[in-house]
Amino acid sequence: MRRLELGVPGQIMPPAEGAVRFAQRAEADGFDAVWWPDHLMGWHADTMWTPDLTPLAAVQPNPHTYFDPLIMMGVVGAQTERIKVGVVVTDLIRRNPAMAAASALTLDHVTKGRAIIGLGSGEKLNVTPYGMSFDKPVAKLSEGIDVMRLLWEADGPVSYDGAFHRLDHAVLGLAPYGATPPEIWTAAHGPRMLRLTGEKADGWLPTKMTAPDYGSALTTIARSAQDAGRDPDAITPGMLGYVLMGPDEETVRRLTEAPLVRALCVLLPSQVFRDLGVEPPLDAGSGFHDFIPTTIGRAESLRIIDAIPPEVVRHYAFCGTPKQVAEELSPYRENGLRHLVMWNITAFGDPSLARWSFEAMKELRLLLDAQ
Repeated sequence: MRRLELGVPGQIMPPAEGAVRFAQRAEADGFDAVWWPDHLMGWHADTMWTPDLTPLAAVQPNPHTYFDPLIMMGVVGAQTERIKVGVVVTDLIRRNPAMAAASALTLDHVTKGRAIIGLGSGEKLNVTPYGMSFDKPVAKLSEGIDVMRLLWEADGPVSYDGAFHRLDHAVLGLAPYGATPPEIWTAAHGPRMLRLTGEKADGWLPTKMTAPDYGSALTTIARSAQDAGRDPDAITPGMLGYVLMGPDEETVRRLTEAPLVRALCVLLPSQVFRDLGVEPPLDAGSGFHDFIPTTIGRAESLRIIDAIPPEVVRHYAFCGTPKQVAEELSPYRENGLRHLVMWNITAFGDPSLARWSFEAMKELRLLLDAQ
């Protein structure tokens, strides 16, 4: 079986030098990439971030503490040698495509070709509270990628007249570090985004789904790539997977019952809850597009947590001991998965297991390499 590349989460909060040390250790431990999210607002409501629901509230004042990912990619990339650095993911609503293109090329040089630009259609909580429009996010992403690539490929000034962006004799003179520009990976789930991935992206970064669904979606991407005259094998099939690990079954069971872990599942589309036989906690279609944590009162926070049973956590995250998680990943590898971003959420369940869980990720890497 082809080796599975493994990425780890970059440190998202101070001290910044700690983020560098963590990435350097990840590189020494043989991991392939370190990834940062791009958030202005975290996924947990402030009214969930209380000592009775999580010990984290005693040591971290709020759930919205995030470094800027592109800056951290540059800082870490300049102080490592092999490991790739990526953002999982930013969007072209908050970041103008021309500026995103320039930042990506700068990162390309700073990291000597190791930067990956993860792009998605955006999340409402990072957009509308800050005075930006969340209208037609997929169309904006598609056009924004075209603008980025046009500027990367142009030899001199270019013009572009799109539905959302205009260029008038615009120029971006900085050339890529190597023969090709930085890779763009897309966070795609629905049919339009899957087709866009095949047509325009270098990699795919969905969140966890079932292994058969993963294989089916990858087939859609490959078909779209072929229709666009592109090589499907040149697109890296990845995944952002929440990982919830414990040393034994009883600990894992307890972690799946933790309030903040269950709350993360509010992001899932309503249909996923229905497919699992669970009433969706939100009336809207998807937490990604409709959930604004800072507007959620205490009673609503408790209601959402109570509405999400542990079996939904087991669907949304890779749960178990390192050996069990390695076994759970096997069918995903058989369905084409080549790069897993292991998003360790164990500390949301039990902060005292945080250090152990990162050691467990190293154990998991060795188990996967041995398969």
